[in-house]
Amino acid sequence: MVQEDAMKEVAPGLFVESSYAPYNLVLIKTDQGGVLVDLPPNPAQAMNWLEQARAVLGAIRYVVMTDAQRERQFGTVLCEAPMIATEATLRAMMAYDEERPRRDFLEDLANQFPDEMESLSQMSAEHRPHPRKPTVAFNEALSLYADDRVLQFEAVEGAAEGSLWIFVPDAGILIAGDTVVGDDVPLMAATRDSKAWLNTMTGLARRQDVKMIVPGRGVASLGLGDIEPQREFMRVMRRSARTLARKGHPTLSLTQTAQELGQTFYNQQGNRAVKKIKAGLEALVVEVKSAEAALAEEQALAEQQALADDESQAVEGPQTETDLSS
Repeated sequence: MVQEDAMKEVAPGLFVESSYAPYNLVLIKTDQGGVLVDLPPNPAQAMNWLEQARAVLGAIRYVVMTDAQRERQFGTVLCEAPMIATEATLRAMMAYDEERPRRDFLEDLANQFPDEMESLSQMSAEHRPHPRKPTVAFNEALSLYADDRVLQFEAVEGAAEGSLWIFVPDAGILIAGDTVVGDDVPLMAATRDSKAWLNTMTGLARRQDVKMIVPGRGVASLGLGDIEPQREFMRVMRRSARTLARKGHPTLSLTQTAQELGQTFYNQQGNRAVKKIKAGLEALVVEVKSAEAALAEEQALAEQQALADDESQAVEGPQTETDLSS
């Protein structure tokens, strides 16, 4: 769904485009060229967005992938500009060097956007859609310097593998990707580690240098205090998942829990929110059970080691000293 006139300049030279719902896409103007943050997954819309960005910024220096989710990957299939991502995202994209994963990726893309892919099939082989790997990848942090501003990239534990966010110090703005989602349901079905994500949110809440947050979805901008509802929702989701895991998470209980949480936190979004919440609960229950199994295995190994140590001491027996001078 595309809305007209949805681009907003939230700070000098920093624009948020919300017309490709539910995504918030960002343009950053520097004297070294424009930086785009994320592309919509629909290839035709991604092309439109790139053209729109060039009309505003001129040359595009870099395109940023804020995580390795499949929908982020889809948006890059026609992107010829250099891309920045984390090393985790680079590894995910390198998997498509193999024939079978590459074919599965393109089939999934065609199933998601059949009309667009049909029209793009007429392009020359060189320009046809295909997975594009980042040209710049980092593990922890990266800074881009221009004469007029600095962009600080940081890899974070967030909504998905390969998550990053970008801080623009001169404006006090954090471009958070799906780690922060405004008034939308957090994508807890995609996260690798919900506890680590919640810790990321706690650290963000304590930052004094962040004046505005651009979330990956939902409203175009938030104040630092506006992330508390998301933090509370994530805490309740984790508690609910632990309860469901102890119950064996019967389908009826999971569905009922999702409906109750939807009514409490996202009542206006109706069944759309409930579906996302249910998917998140299912993933969190698996996460809880996996963590408990790993802890049980660790404890069992520790007990086996302690028993082996006791048996070794028993075989050796007590040490005695003999006076040979007598």
